[in-house]
Amino acid sequence: MDRLIGGMNMETFVNRIVSHMHERALSFQTACIVVPSERMIAYLQRAFFEFYQQPILSPKIVTIDRWIQDLNPIPVLDKTSLLFELYELFRKDPVEIEVNSFDSFMAWGQTLLSDFDEIDRYLVPADQLFKNLRDIREIENWSFNSEELSKGQIQFMAFWDKLKPYYFALEERLKSKSVTTKGKAYRYLANNIDLAFANDKDIQFVFAGFNALSESEISIMKQLSIMGRASILMDSDEFYFNDAIHEAGQFQRDLCKRLELKALPFIENHLGTKEMHIRVVECPQFTSQAQVVGSELKKLNSRQLNETLVLLADESLLSSILKHLPAEIGQANITVGLPLRQTSLRSWVDLIFRLQESFLRRGNTSIYYRDFIQFAHHPFILGVLSAAEKKEIQDIESRIINHNWHFLDRKKLDLSERLSELNRLIFEPWKNDWLRGIQVIQQLNEKLDLWLEEKNELERAIVRRFAHSTIVLQNIMSTQSPQMSISSFRNLFNGNWSNETIAYFGNPLEGLQIMGLLETRGLDFKRIFVFGLNEGSMPPQNAINTIIPMDLRKYFGLPTPREKQGLFAHHFYRLLHQAEEMLITYSSASESVGSSEPSRYIQQIELELAQINSNIQIQKSFYTAGSKEKVGTTSIEKTEEIIDRIYEVLGSGISFSMLDKFMGCPLDFYYRYVLRFGEENKVEEDIESSTLGTIIHYVLENLFAPFIDRFDENGRKISGKVVTEEDLLQMEKEVPLLVSRSFELHFSEDRNSWQTGTNHINFEVAKEMVQNVLRRDRTILKENPQKALFILGLERRLETVVPIGYVFDPNKQIEVRLSGICDRIDQFDGIHRIIDYKSGSVSQDKVELKKTANQESYEEAILTNRRKGNSQQKHVLQLLIYCYLYYKETGILTDQAGIFSFRSIKESPHFLKLPEDIRKEDIPEFLERILKQTITDMLDRSVPFEHNKDSKFCAYCN
Repeated sequence: MDRLIGGMNMETFVNRIVSHMHERALSFQTACIVVPSERMIAYLQRAFFEFYQQPILSPKIVTIDRWIQDLNPIPVLDKTSLLFELYELFRKDPVEIEVNSFDSFMAWGQTLLSDFDEIDRYLVPADQLFKNLRDIREIENWSFNSEELSKGQIQFMAFWDKLKPYYFALEERLKSKSVTTKGKAYRYLANNIDLAFANDKDIQFVFAGFNALSESEISIMKQLSIMGRASILMDSDEFYFNDAIHEAGQFQRDLCKRLELKALPFIENHLGTKEMHIRVVECPQFTSQAQVVGSELKKLNSRQLNETLVLLADESLLSSILKHLPAEIGQANITVGLPLRQTSLRSWVDLIFRLQESFLRRGNTSIYYRDFIQFAHHPFILGVLSAAEKKEIQDIESRIINHNWHFLDRKKLDLSERLSELNRLIFEPWKNDWLRGIQVIQQLNEKLDLWLEEKNELERAIVRRFAHSTIVLQNIMSTQSPQMSISSFRNLFNGNWSNETIAYFGNPLEGLQIMGLLETRGLDFKRIFVFGLNEGSMPPQNAINTIIPMDLRKYFGLPTPREKQGLFAHHFYRLLHQAEEMLITYSSASESVGSSEPSRYIQQIELELAQINSNIQIQKSFYTAGSKEKVGTTSIEKTEEIIDRIYEVLGSGISFSMLDKFMGCPLDFYYRYVLRFGEENKVEEDIESSTLGTIIHYVLENLFAPFIDRFDENGRKISGKVVTEEDLLQMEKEVPLLVSRSFELHFSEDRNSWQTGTNHINFEVAKEMVQNVLRRDRTILKENPQKALFILGLERRLETVVPIGYVFDPNKQIEVRLSGICDRIDQFDGIHRIIDYKSGSVSQDKVELKKTANQESYEEAILTNRRKGNSQQKHVLQLLIYCYLYYKETGILTDQAGIFSFRSIKESPHFLKLPEDIRKEDIPEFLERILKQTITDMLDRSVPFEHNKDSKFCAYCN
């Protein structure tokens, strides 16, 4: 009677079901086959066709959930509506604990409903269970040292007293509305078995492929079996069925005992005798497992692929395996589906709720710039926008960065009619009207479905599946919707769609099959690739969420973690019945405690199964990925194009920071200035040190500006004036207003960005630093009452052309445009000074030019120290360049050049100290020698741009 299924040379479980019905001559017209999963129905229908080799009228095949709900005279209510119904009971009769709203109720309300459902499924006498539960809590709260319970203990006891009334009150409430729960539907059929024959008195049932059964399911099967109206077909093996302690056979043994049978049909001895080759591959990363599976699939022909299952032990790895499916495999049916929570929908919903939380928190409709950027770059929006609209959004992003905008006005974002419509919906405050929020999301779904282009087929499928679940919640909340916070509504909303999946199209009977473990129930495959078999993934470590203690659950026959482990163990072992080849991968990468360990199933097969069956061969190996070429490189040869680009850079102008960058790390110089990568432009949410320094510079410039020479609107010169102690004292009073204005400009008039938190601390620091500079100047004037201070220049840009001459190319004479900005140029007691402000700390040794015994010249000292990353004398070259530039522009040799540190005010300014054999008259020639040597090194073709090992890695090298 054996038949071939899809070319598989083996007797599958569905084949044996067909044979059983044929041998028993069960009429297809009066037969009903009840199975555990939808997937098994398609395989059974094909098995009937293959057996009879002609089209036939199939017997009724139905899942047990659908069968029981169809037989129940009243409809089953959905979980969300049940939660609302329980909450109404709670409002009328609240417990005396800290639960006063739907938000606090929701956490334990869902757990309570789950426990109520199990009480009904397992036919537990509710009165007894709740009495035992209360007795346990009384014992736990009993105190030997006091005559009375504390207030908290009394409130806690009151909660357990309410559980029983809630259970029965909910039952009555649902009965009055002519609806029921799924658990009560199971209990009702178990207590009213005649319902099974209400429409057909001659019906015969076949229960096939079940494993873990609730008490109500066992009762239903037992009653029908005693009546001679049911066959129960077990898919089991003697290896674990006859082992009294093996978890995989736990439920079958219990079922036989309950049905008072020695054995059930189809318990065979495959695992103890069959031949099977098992390969176990340890992979260093989670995703590298997909490479292993993909390479093995590539070796199979079409016939072999029809006999192959890729089992996702960890279903979160689905996207990884999809990326590594070889094109040669042709058909692939992905039964597990793509969970919506693993798609771009998750970030879309997160964005919607984050916006609403922001609107409620701030009390206005301004849009945080990061939320807008995420919105504009989301796959849903990119699939809608035209090229012109994308360009306009890029322009807005540039303005956000240039103006350091933190919050945006929605009107600025209405760039087109479609964008205006989307903006109106997604940036509209719901104002705690959650039904309105669902309606807005549904309108968004409709717009996206309409406007998404054909090439965005996946995004459109996601939106449509999401829209379906949104409509369901909308229908529920339109009839009943308790008051709740946005966080509770978010949890409720996410619970409504996050478990939904997008079904992949494919032939469920032909080609490669990709499934989760629960989808494999009742199905057999010759070749199995188990993908991601780590401990914690299979068996899963999900804890049972319940208010009923485990010892009490065990006493009343409710499932415990042990039963859950037995459930998954049987699902896994039954896949081995017909398998001839098995490839198992697991990852040794650790993401959590225990996650790097192989599943216990691997060890059980090796230590138990392979010990009794020598025909089972196990081969272990470690996957090593092939070496990959590094993305970056640390050495850039100077080609003709690069040399030309360097000449271009030199001609357009260089500064101290560019020279310093080349000396410190030539490769960094190459990335930033030759390739023009520059620094990343971004919005500063927290003031960075460089920005804080810029703000302080801006304030000091505005304070001293009235004291320098300037020209009026008619071009007439207005001479500057001497700075006095009184002037500096008045400036100190003006500091808070000027610093405040600087912060407003930086944060685009958004005062909220710096009124609190880190930025407010920076605001106070900036005020203090500016006032310290003014106080230091005032102290110097006070100590030198006869000396006058004149301000000659502020933030003054100095520039000159330095003739370098011919270096390597006799046809190219080099002229370097050197420039710099001097923060302050003043005259104190007739002495010309150049002052550079620094927000960091500075000591005198960093502005003193020295050389070591093995350095022949001071030029060598400057160049060598910077190349070796030496921070000593780091400001010497900068001050020399300022002196040189000022001399070239004015003909004046600066008397003093120094650093004014905001962090070491009392010692500032720190003036440049040169050795005795270098006079200020020697500075121009001295600096030109340094500059010429640096440019020569820069243009030397024999020396590539390489990372300086003594320098820190920049973002590009790293």
